[in-house]
Amino acid sequence: MYRVFFSIVLIAAMAALVGAQDLGSSNKLFGGKDSPKAGTKTSKRPAARKPSARTSRSKRQTPKKAVGSNTSTAKERAAKKLSAEETAKLNREAATAFQKGDLSAAEAKYREVLRSASDDPDAKLGLSRILALPVPVADLGARYEEAMNLARSVTEKEPTNAVAFERLGVAREMLGLVDAETENAYRTAIRLAPERPTGYAYLARVLRRNGNTAAAADMDAAAATRARGAAQVAEVAEILQSEQRYPAAERLLRMAIENEPNNARVLELLGRSQLANGDTAEGIKSLKASLGLDLSNFDVYSALASAYLRTGDPANAENILLRGSRYAREHDKPSLARQFEMLGDAYAKAGKQAESRRAYKMALTYQPERETVLAKLK
Repeated sequence: MYRVFFSIVLIAAMAALVGAQDLGSSNKLFGGKDSPKAGTKTSKRPAARKPSARTSRSKRQTPKKAVGSNTSTAKERAAKKLSAEETAKLNREAATAFQKGDLSAAEAKYREVLRSASDDPDAKLGLSRILALPVPVADLGARYEEAMNLARSVTEKEPTNAVAFERLGVAREMLGLVDAETENAYRTAIRLAPERPTGYAYLARVLRRNGNTAAAADMDAAAATRARGAAQVAEVAEILQSEQRYPAAERLLRMAIENEPNNARVLELLGRSQLANGDTAEGIKSLKASLGLDLSNFDVYSALASAYLRTGDPANAENILLRGSRYAREHDKPSLARQFEMLGDAYAKAGKQAESRRAYKMALTYQPERETVLAKLK
């Protein structure tokens, strides 16, 4: 009886030993580099047996991602690192997309640069400019804050970069921060680039918002006298229009159009100022001239459609909206839906119910959840 008992114990001990050796082989196969727990003796641990051919094949076939996915991700990121030439090319493409009004494409390209070169100042400032624009998105406050942080990071690394200080001031203004720090950001930009007109225009805006109208007028004059060429005039005029100072913007734009009568951007801004100043006929004329020079600018179509609606001409407004809709960008869709709804209202007021329903249905193609339109179609 005792012999049988000891035989069973001996067989169990041998099975345990073989199992321990197999476990050691398994730990090797799956990357078992963990050190033994504190207090565990390693000197008496039996040596793991040599892996079989089958085990070796399994080890070679184990996917790399099974061992340390973080390392694999880092390697993939490093593999996608852009060269200096690729970075410069993407920055140029982003700037071109911004000029064409394609904010989504420009933002995507700037972010691609920053994923590879996180300190690239051109990409940071370009992205900051886009994020500081008041587009219809839910996280607008977060975008303004990111714009501010991007610009500030460039000022810290490049304390002589005037554009960075301008962008910092703009982002702070969009966040409602019209304090001394914002004013100082613009003053620093002016000190670093005294011939750059936009710094004076931005400073004038902050001074006026803080009640210092006399100093603001001086800055306005400084901006106007330093604006050289249509591009700089357009930038200053945009800042004036952001304050709804359309008469001042129109005076500046009229001077620019005398020198460059075929500048689409200046004509667009002139048309907007004229419409705001009550000169609807001249505003429509300027916008149509701008459209003749650049058929892909959705903003001009939108402004022109609004002008036609204002004059009680829904047929022309519809024609312009349909033509311009092909150039609408993602962030334009809520605005386009609103304009088609206004068009539907204009048709309904004129007693044209079929045309009204058609316009409402077009509005829903750009904003399907627009409740005001859904209610009108019931």
